[in-house]
Amino acid sequence: MKKEDDCLLGENDVAKYVRKAVDDYFKDLDGENPSCAVYDMVMNCVEKPLIEAVLQHAGGNQTRAAELLGLNRNTLRKKIQQHSAPSETSNLRTNTRPERRAVQKAQLIKTNKKKN
Repeated sequence: MKKEDDCLLGENDVAKYVRKAVDDYFKDLDGENPSCAVYDMVMNCVEKPLIEAVLQHAGGNQTRAAELLGLNRNTLRKKIQQHSAPSETSNLRTNTRPERRAVQKAQLIKTNKKKN
């Protein structure tokens, strides 16, 4: 198993871009105080594209994406909901593979027949 230290990166392009963006942000403020917490602002800006990129890499598989991110799947789903528009969150379940949806539909039909 990997040690956590093995996953720490030195200064890379992402860190350089974040550093530059934060420096530019403070320059633009011209001595004024930020209107919100800088940490929360940066994390919100970085987290959504990170999750989107990892989900795309994982082929939409949230369990795999959560593993890659080092998160619990439920935590990932919560973060997806936080970063999505209300209409997008209703599609979380429909992102399953077509064959899985077909199986789920067949199981639902079976369950309904048993009830009748």
